[in-house]
Amino acid sequence: MRATILASLIAYAAAEYLWFGHRASAFRARAVLWTAAAVLCIAHAALAFEVRHDWSHDAAWAQTAAQTAAVTGLDWGGGLYANYVFLALWGADVAWLWCSPGSYLRRHAVVSAAVSASALFMFINGAVVFVRGPARVLGAIAVAVVMWAWWRGRDKIVTA
Repeated sequence: MRATILASLIAYAAAEYLWFGHRASAFRARAVLWTAAAVLCIAHAALAFEVRHDWSHDAAWAQTAAQTAAVTGLDWGGGLYANYVFLALWGADVAWLWCSPGSYLRRHAVVSAAVSASALFMFINGAVVFVRGPARVLGAIAVAVVMWAWWRGRDKIVTA
């Protein structure tokens, strides 16, 4: 199960690196990596529901609340809904990418920034804040790569 989210994290960071670093020349590679990252993230969520929660939303809520309380002191499982919204948003973004690449490339920069920022926010939380050990180091490296790519490509961002 951890392998799916780690692979998603790596594919996500690579996709953002290509997107902001090489734009037009790397569109196909970025599309494949972006799609793989989303699919792996969705697979991770499905595996978590199967293996950890026995397909119980209540069990997932309770575990999310316990993890949130351990890190922040707030006993609240609402972050689970943030995960649902994020997975739906990312899935819709991937669908748009493949169904209408021309319109995807022409979309407003705010839309692209919102999708990218939501992915970064979720990966910061899932791969840095709410994880321990070596996975946290990998998460921090991936987040640093993404932020560096954004900074490096800031002058190229038109419809990112």
